[in-house]
Amino acid sequence: MNWNNEKSIGLTKFFIILFAAAYVLVVAFCPVMTREFVNHSFSARGKDALLFTATIYVSAVPLGIILWNLYRMIGRIGEEQIFSEENVRCLRLISWMCFVVAAVCLVSTAYYVFFLIIAACAAFMGLLIRVIKNVFERAREIKEENDYTV
Repeated sequence: MNWNNEKSIGLTKFFIILFAAAYVLVVAFCPVMTREFVNHSFSARGKDALLFTATIYVSAVPLGIILWNLYRMIGRIGEEQIFSEENVRCLRLISWMCFVVAAVCLVSTAYYVFFLIIAACAAFMGLLIRVIKNVFERAREIKEENDYTV
């Protein structure tokens, strides 16, 4: 099989859609899942399932924004619009949404300490995306300078 950029972009779109489907299922079945988690998890036993549900639903908003922006961005990359202002904007928003999820999970450590792991991962992901955003922004500036050079 000959692997190329078109197939890679297609695979990325497939996984974004797959993740979005899982996202919809989690949002749809969140109350049931959190209740089962609290009933069967040693570490969460005795906790209020509504707190877990609230954390998941509050985090679902920025996660939905992240998924939508990833899908839009990979579509533009497939159209050869790589170092565009729109992609820089998407990366900036994605990084901020990672920080929002990190903050929600950090607050949620008040009732379940293991949310600290998710908060740290989300903050680190926000930082990585921020670095990539800075690279894209600088590359866009260089591209614009080269476009105006005769």
